[in-house]
Amino acid sequence: MSDLVDFLRARLFEDEDTARWAADYRSRPRGGPDTSAVERWQWVEAETGERLRLGRRPMDHIQRPVEMRSVNTYPWQSRPGVGPHHVLDVRWVKEGVALHVARHSPARVVAEVQVKRHLLEHHSGMNGTGVCQTCGEAVRDGGCSTLRLLAMPYADHPAYRTAWRA
Repeated sequence: MSDLVDFLRARLFEDEDTARWAADYRSRPRGGPDTSAVERWQWVEAETGERLRLGRRPMDHIQRPVEMRSVNTYPWQSRPGVGPHHVLDVRWVKEGVALHVARHSPARVVAEVQVKRHLLEHHSGMNGTGVCQTCGEAVRDGGCSTLRLLAMPYADHPAYRTAWRA
């Protein structure tokens, strides 16, 4: 297998592992099922639990206590003294940051990793021909342009090679 394919497999493992860790099902009292592939998040008022309706202007700030909670129902608490579904509480946050964090919940990251793994497997077969068996493109620097594009978000990783740039 090429270095590019190995590099991508390692990065996708890291992304999925981090998302599953963020869902943190392993540390809930009495354990619990792995909900990371379905866990989605929302911001709520800390006092009332009412869901926040966030704006779209990036310089708006939430300057009151809010909590991020899982939308999913599970009967465990993240830590003693904190209500069910609790992920994070903050006193102040930019709305743009809040929107971004909630949008990239564990469920979305796990789903994106599954899609990228599917693409990786489809585009990593060359059968010794030097041509990608999926797109028919001549392989250069360890992969077709699809694999090199999949690697671009990781360009800041120390193991990334500039030759992989699409």
